[in-house]
Amino acid sequence: MRQRIEVSIQVAMLLIAAIVPARSAAQGAPTVSLADQLTAQYTMVKMGADSSGPAVVEPGTILVIQKGGILGVPFSDMSLVPTKYQDGKIQTPNNVMMKGIGHAFSRLGTSKQQTTRLFQIGEKVYPAKIDVTQAADKVTLNIVACDSCNNTNPPTFYKAEVVFQFAKGSLANMSPPQVMDTIAQVLTIDDSGGGDQQGGGNGQQGNQAQGGPPQNQPPAQPQTIQLGQTTDEVVAALGQPDKIVNLGSKQIYVYKDLKVTFLKGKVSDVQ
Repeated sequence: MRQRIEVSIQVAMLLIAAIVPARSAAQGAPTVSLADQLTAQYTMVKMGADSSGPAVVEPGTILVIQKGGILGVPFSDMSLVPTKYQDGKIQTPNNVMMKGIGHAFSRLGTSKQQTTRLFQIGEKVYPAKIDVTQAADKVTLNIVACDSCNNTNPPTFYKAEVVFQFAKGSLANMSPPQVMDTIAQVLTIDDSGGGDQQGGGNGQQGNQAQGGPPQNQPPAQPQTIQLGQTTDEVVAALGQPDKIVNLGSKQIYVYKDLKVTFLKGKVSDVQ
């Protein structure tokens, strides 16, 4: 009798062990954060330095400025003056804020003057960093000038910070494509096919920036998508998708003749 009771207890424990994980799975897998999903849509530039100063180590997605008034500062400056975009309007930092920054420099014991410039419509930039502050309903995107794209020589590498301010309580209910639509009102992904890539701080330009495509260029190799690749690798190979289906830990990137399914940020199926 005692042995039968012990067997029954063991069976019950096994049933409980099987039910608990199943119940947890039914409640849904951990979802990917909005910040991670947005970061996956853009390739961030990687900056470094050489003997000439700041340099692009790895180019990122090229963005085209659609609205004037974004305030930029030299890449070497430690302070970034945020430019706000809200309700369809750019809010350029005013003179009072700039004087405050100048006062901060003076308190640090430096005679350095704050040098700024306004980015112009049509200029091209790289994304450098993206942050989401859901509690404040804002998305912050840092950018760096793509000087080779803009034929700026010597390069300046001006940088800026753009804060996209959303209505109170709205960001928590927005999908990545909706947020990207708002960002695109100020910074659209360049689809001109120019492919300008920026070299080091010495201001070397690509062949296209010098006035035409390279001669005797071999045909491009077909892009390959493999299981386990990240969203960044797929976007780098195929470009931005036509649609994104967001199912939490599962995402589907829909292209013209291809569907790529990601599970926890990595390719799990291609159709």
